[in-house]
Amino acid sequence: MMNRIINTMFHGSTKARIFLWSVFIMGLATILLGIMAAALGSFTFGTGAFVCGLAAFVTSQSASLTEMERRDKQEKIKKEKDRREKTKEPAGRNDSAEKSEEENDRGKDVWYSKEKEKAKMQYLSSMNAKKLKNLAKEHKVKQKHVFAMVDMYPAEKIRQAPAIVWRTDTHLHLLIMDQSAKEFQIPFNDIQGIYYDKNVTADPDRDYVPFQYSGFMSKIYKPYLPEYKENTKDGQMIYVKNLFTIHPGISFTNTSMKGIFSILTRAPFLVDDAINTSDRFDEYFKDIYRYGILCKNNIYSLEEYRHKLESVLEELLAAPITREEFFRTLNAMNHYHLITQDYVMKYTQKYVIKNNETN
Repeated sequence: MMNRIINTMFHGSTKARIFLWSVFIMGLATILLGIMAAALGSFTFGTGAFVCGLAAFVTSQSASLTEMERRDKQEKIKKEKDRREKTKEPAGRNDSAEKSEEENDRGKDVWYSKEKEKAKMQYLSSMNAKKLKNLAKEHKVKQKHVFAMVDMYPAEKIRQAPAIVWRTDTHLHLLIMDQSAKEFQIPFNDIQGIYYDKNVTADPDRDYVPFQYSGFMSKIYKPYLPEYKENTKDGQMIYVKNLFTIHPGISFTNTSMKGIFSILTRAPFLVDDAINTSDRFDEYFKDIYRYGILCKNNIYSLEEYRHKLESVLEELLAAPITREEFFRTLNAMNHYHLITQDYVMKYTQKYVIKNNETN
């Protein structure tokens, strides 16, 4: 909890920082004035300590850090949704859409043309351990880095390319290896969140062709190829994949995201679907729902998911809400299979004990 407060004091939203620093400064003033009042026997300093202490108490009770963080998260979701609606640039495209564009442009300058795919395959097949090491040294890749697969980067006309990802104090760095290696630096202030793109149409036979053959790069990056699932569309069986997108429209495979999340520790996970846009569910419900998505995509282990789930349930237990609201949320979580009946019983008992102790 203390680490969370300190982190928010320095890296939280403006409102959250003002709130915490105000409480901290008034609390510190209370202590200093109290010491001076005791040492000098001064009524004036004693009165000042009382006033500052009262102000600190009133301010601390006027808002909840958890609720402020939730409001910040909601604002970020709304901003990211508005941003995506303005750009109108899809994270992934199905084959029919690609074919239509290629026909319109006659295939000459289309960024996913066969010529560019061939050049990419030649470049990647020429890569070996020594070349990759020299490339990392040339671009000053940090020792703490992760491998990832970029499924789509429309702004730079990059498609299905391997990358090395690391961070510095203010930027996210991506060394993407397509027809050649190119480094991209994205300011953290531009990354408002990590956005979830579910069930993007895919073709396992045509996707990631360079990695369907054995080779140096294939051995490294095969674990980061997307996980495909069967789905139906208009009565036809199709394959789909889940992607995760960051500004400015860089989509990663789901198998890359455990590493990406370990680097983008302050970027909220944003999901724009019927659950997250509904007023029927509160933020406690939505938090567990989002954690479930991350677990299903193997970004969280079952143990990590359980820890996150119980953390949210403890927050729900301590929340300043009515009994009706508490049990409505708890039962909704169970109804939508976010928690088991055992958790319902456990936190029902905790709620009863807590309220018997305080009443």
